[in-house]
Amino acid sequence: MSLTLPIIPTNRLMGVFAFGVVLLMPTIIYFAGHTALRRYPKLFNTLHWLFGIYLVYVIIAGVHTLLMG
Repeated sequence: MSLTLPIIPTNRLMGVFAFGVVLLMPTIIYFAGHTALRRYPKLFNTLHWLFGIYLVYVIIAGVHTLLMG
């Protein structure tokens, strides 16, 4: 437990920053790619798969943290 204490956000601003990095930045990148890759169907579908896999990973990591932490 003591090994993880230095990386735990100590205030709300750090929590908001971590939330932004984990969820908001990939969403912004996704929507930018969504607009740019509409003309390329294979890359467009790959973007959807990658974003879906990322979201599943974040959800599993979050549930694991809540249950095991």
